[in-house]
Amino acid sequence: MKNYILPCCVLLALGGCSSSQPNQLILNPVYQSGKVSSISQSLSTSVIDLRGDPATLKLIKSDKTQTIASQGLTESIKSILDSALSRNGASISNLATTRFEVDIHTLQAVVTETMVTHSSSAKIELGVRVIRSSSNFRKIYRGNANLEGPLSHDRAKIEGQLNKLTEQLITRMVSDPELLAFLEG
Repeated sequence: MKNYILPCCVLLALGGCSSSQPNQLILNPVYQSGKVSSISQSLSTSVIDLRGDPATLKLIKSDKTQTIASQGLTESIKSILDSALSRNGASISNLATTRFEVDIHTLQAVVTETMVTHSSSAKIELGVRVIRSSSNFRKIYRGNANLEGPLSHDRAKIEGQLNKLTEQLITRMVSDPELLAFLEG
């Protein structure tokens, strides 16, 4: 009987650990909008995180604030950017002479929890620079999203909120008439 008690205690302890939420927010936005424009350029892409605050999630409860970061944020944004540009006709190459750079100025959800409700306010601001030998293009793209619900927040819903907002901004970017006119010119 004693031989079974220790393994059971270990399993219970591990089971209790697995139910707690990880101390990071998983962002994995996916481009789903399909072809919304025609970009017949070869582009070299890069994403730079310029946020002053590295927290992707700021959780505010009555007596404390917790901040949670996202691992691989620039890689996730670059992945959806490359996917969106490719689906719209661009060729992505590190050897391309036209550079398409995205700066992450803001990417954060602020969740406020009370005893009976929670609210989330997500904000994203991405700066775009397209650099050619003879000319440059710069523009800022901003997006906001809000949600509310009962009791405490669901981490998956917050991740979904940020993923969807990121996809909306990238879609807006690759279908922006000003950006497209610059790329064609």
